[in-house]
Amino acid sequence: MDIRNCIADLLSVHDCVIIPGFGGFIGNYSPARIDPVYHSFQPPCKKLLFNINLKQNDGLLANAVADFLGTSYHDACTLIDLFAGECRQALKAGMPVIIPDVGKLSSGREGNIQFEQDKNANLLPDSFGLVPFISPPVSRSSSMLSHEQLADATAMTRNRTRFIMPRVLKWAAILALPVAIAVLVGMLRYNPFPAGTTSDANILSSVFSRFSSAGLVEKKDAPQKVVIATVKPHVVVLPAASAPATPVPAAPAPEVPALHSDDSFAIIVGAFRLKENAGNYVAALKRKGIDASVFDRSRTGLYRVAIGTSALRDKAEEMLANAKSGDFRTAWLLAK
Repeated sequence: MDIRNCIADLLSVHDCVIIPGFGGFIGNYSPARIDPVYHSFQPPCKKLLFNINLKQNDGLLANAVADFLGTSYHDACTLIDLFAGECRQALKAGMPVIIPDVGKLSSGREGNIQFEQDKNANLLPDSFGLVPFISPPVSRSSSMLSHEQLADATAMTRNRTRFIMPRVLKWAAILALPVAIAVLVGMLRYNPFPAGTTSDANILSSVFSRFSSAGLVEKKDAPQKVVIATVKPHVVVLPAASAPATPVPAAPAPEVPALHSDDSFAIIVGAFRLKENAGNYVAALKRKGIDASVFDRSRTGLYRVAIGTSALRDKAEEMLANAKSGDFRTAWLLAK
């Protein structure tokens, strides 16, 4: 038995797995992210770190090895110690230690242990079936404006005209008023000709008399035409009271197959948060001629769909290999 496979299975359920005397793996939730440079999308995953200071035996890995081999806890601890010694010797010799679906451990220049996580494996159950992808950038023409941008530009132009025009008129009136007063005062006081003679002042006074205040009051502007828009009434037709609407019965929810959790090993091909979605996936597989069922419900509340179960691990691993070589490349083995 290879203890490396047990480490990956435990990390998919637990957030910390310690190899006594060697170190421990710590898993943290990492949300989905988008790379703006490469235009790639990465689904949420479990980010793994390796801590060399976690060497104390917490019993998690030893119990898993003992349950799988059917041996005592003491014998499982002995096997783990041998595995830890082999890892230390390989790193000391400059050889990397590869743990499937977890990553690679290697020795650095200063003798410290460096860990590189496997990017092709996602140990987060909630991200089952999600794969990274790259989307090409969307090319948009700078001359094309949306309706909202056109409306904003029109509103800004109107506001600018509304505030600039009164300001110009106000300054023009302020500058023209003292000039007009000075001209009138000068014209009234200046009289170079004697009385009784015709002068320019008399001519100007006769001209201004025509535009007296009374004449300006009597002058009226032509009435403007007022256009009244007619709005057609909107008629709403109500259904007759004697013909009530017939309620449409809702479609029945698909039945979820019964749980089968008697065997110790199962080939899992799907995990769903809703029980109804798990039932739909099982029904779709059965229409393809694949015997599938809901195996159990995980601690995090996910309904796991299996396409085969077995009480023997050798047979289960053979079933897993057949499933991955077919249409289920992301299938994995669940050991209870």
